[in-house]
Amino acid sequence: MNKKSRIALTCGFALTMFLATQQTVKADTATDSQQVENVAQDNSQSNSQAVSQATASEPVAQSATTVQSDTNADTTVDNTNTTADTTTTQDQSQQPVETTTQDTASTQADANSSQITHINGVVKTRDQITYLYTKEGKVVKNRALGPNTPWVTDQKLSLDGASYYRVATNEFTNTGDVDMQYGTTANGIIRVKQSGAANYARDEQGFHNNGQPNQAAGSTWKYNKTDKTNGLTYYQIANNVWLNSDDATTAAAYQNPAGWLQIQNSQIQPSGGAVGYDLYNGVEGIKTWLVRRYFGYSNSHTIYDGSVASSVRSLQSRKGLPVTGVVNLATWKAMGYSEADWYGIDSYIAPLQTNMTSTRSDHVEAMINQAYKYMGKPWITGAASMPGYGVDCSGLVTQALYASGIDSAPISNIQHAQPGHEWNSRDYWADSRIPRINFNNRARGDLIFFADPSTGVVWHVGILLNRDTMIESWPFAVQVHSIYSSRGTIVGVKRVFS
Repeated sequence: MNKKSRIALTCGFALTMFLATQQTVKADTATDSQQVENVAQDNSQSNSQAVSQATASEPVAQSATTVQSDTNADTTVDNTNTTADTTTTQDQSQQPVETTTQDTASTQADANSSQITHINGVVKTRDQITYLYTKEGKVVKNRALGPNTPWVTDQKLSLDGASYYRVATNEFTNTGDVDMQYGTTANGIIRVKQSGAANYARDEQGFHNNGQPNQAAGSTWKYNKTDKTNGLTYYQIANNVWLNSDDATTAAAYQNPAGWLQIQNSQIQPSGGAVGYDLYNGVEGIKTWLVRRYFGYSNSHTIYDGSVASSVRSLQSRKGLPVTGVVNLATWKAMGYSEADWYGIDSYIAPLQTNMTSTRSDHVEAMINQAYKYMGKPWITGAASMPGYGVDCSGLVTQALYASGIDSAPISNIQHAQPGHEWNSRDYWADSRIPRINFNNRARGDLIFFADPSTGVVWHVGILLNRDTMIESWPFAVQVHSIYSSRGTIVGVKRVFS
């Protein structure tokens, strides 16, 4: 078979991809956030598509396509001394693959500066094989770019009324065959600094102010791409609308020091055990409280004990269920309770009431605001669920912390109901991530701890509303009392927010 026949035959089959330095450009859809503004606002006149509405997802970059040839063809993407390997086949027989690399690329066209514009970006091919051209504008016959693949480019060549992007040492693609893209996929939220933030657009020459009004100080925005140039990071908040790191930051307005419980700016999720856990000897909390009430037992101390287990076995026998003495979902439903409550009671986490613009005072007030939602609800041992039921003292603190952005795991709403964790007030007292402070420096939002006068062991915790008043759960219900209301010996005060 002659040389032309071999080339034609090879082009008829799926094209082999060669390895090239490349940059994956994948625009993931940004997720929603309660505290983030709609990024499309005030941008409609600029034909900007909001990141929160972006749904296009670009595939991971593939390799360029290589056609077998008798001549070696080396291809190198010129992107800050990046090199690429090209495989070549020397004849019809199976030969070992030869790999070559080159240093920083240059072309003869460099000599004519009027034809070359230095750029910095990524081009993406469309839904078909994309032809390559030499610096003279001639089609490269033994190689092409695969469909839907991104390629780094550093030069734009103007030649005979056409323009080309350089994607390899001496190879170009026609600008009409590809789409220019910028940045790399990155999802997150940025906060505009106090001076406001200018809006930038990106083109082949770099970033420039697009003339739109500045974004307001303290506003927050989702971004789906980042780009870096001249020491700055740019964040894309809408279709080709960018803010830079001089004007915006990913850091929250307030955060606790290292070593303290860290503030989260996204909704905290359940932890400390399975959502929908079974009830057995030693378990406390809301679900046990409901089971005890179903059988007519007192809830002066809400615990799943032998009496409850015996009643459960009798119920299971009557209902034709496996007689285990353990309340699972089937037994729960046999009592007339709903599946939604079986999971919902465990999974309740107080909705986050703060965001990355919140101050220390905002976090303290979110904590206290959540605690007040339980006012008048019954004291239930091991309970740390929704305000519709009740809580004990440390359960109240746990949910109040959730609302303010604090996850105190391993102390958690689910863990609190499990055997051996009734006294989470002791765990909070022992937690070094909540530093102790001088009693005389106590203030609103601090935690105050009490001990059994006879043993000195911590048994109660409240949330200070001021120096001498606290909100607490005990005895009997959630209420506001003086810290001197015979709750035991005051052992100290701890500070959640620095």
